[in-house]
Amino acid sequence: MSNLNLYMKCLPLLLLSAPAAGQAPGLSRDTLVSQVAHWREPKPGGKKGGSNELSSELLQGPTRDLSLLDIHAFTLDPGGSSPAPGSQAAADALVIIRDGNLTVTTHDSAKVLGPGGVALFAGRSFSRFTNTGTTPATWWVFFFQPRFSPQPGNAIDTSPPLLIDWKDMPMKKTDKGESRQIFDRHLSLLGRIDMHATTLDPGKVSHAPHVHRTEEIIIMRSGNVREFIAGEYHRASAGDLIFLASGVPHAVENRSKERCEYFALQWHP
Repeated sequence: MSNLNLYMKCLPLLLLSAPAAGQAPGLSRDTLVSQVAHWREPKPGGKKGGSNELSSELLQGPTRDLSLLDIHAFTLDPGGSSPAPGSQAAADALVIIRDGNLTVTTHDSAKVLGPGGVALFAGRSFSRFTNTGTTPATWWVFFFQPRFSPQPGNAIDTSPPLLIDWKDMPMKKTDKGESRQIFDRHLSLLGRIDMHATTLDPGKVSHAPHVHRTEEIIIMRSGNVREFIAGEYHRASAGDLIFLASGVPHAVENRSKERCEYFALQWHP
């Protein structure tokens, strides 16, 4: 058999085994690839709770380390109330406030979170959201379902949620803008999860393109960037999500004339 005929015979197998664009070698084609998920306003058809709550799906699927990553945007009208995500399933969940103010009520306390506020729910952290403001409140919700079950004897974490408002996050000046370390925490289901926020000055690049084993999500809080992903540039602006698969080269560039702000989230199984 000639080399050409052998190549043509093997081509379908090569195509099936080749990673998709934005995906590191060795990952299954059914896992999420690196991408920008653009903001979609929650719609009435996506109601998921009380009559005042709207939702829209932003990103959903398995990853290298998660059997399911599920990200939605929610809006709650003034006076509306809804169970917090950690109340609904034995899963780890993260909430980031985009607009408005939400009062998060736990067993023994209540805290108001404004834009940029963060709530981390471990296991069944029973809480409730109430919009006590005068304008709609919108937020992102992240659900994490690990591929591997907790070790035997490792009980579901039922500790109170971690609640941090933007104004309470310690800020450190950098040569490129600002940095805020938000949390670095172990959870019974997910393992370890860490998150920080970056303010990037105009014309600055977060760092040279690099890779790492952990998966990552960039959540755009304000401004506009272009994200380098595996040799290509992708535009992202306020409200957008950037999913970065394991082992894919990436970097954030602010080529605009205004500052930008974004959250960076990683999890470690």
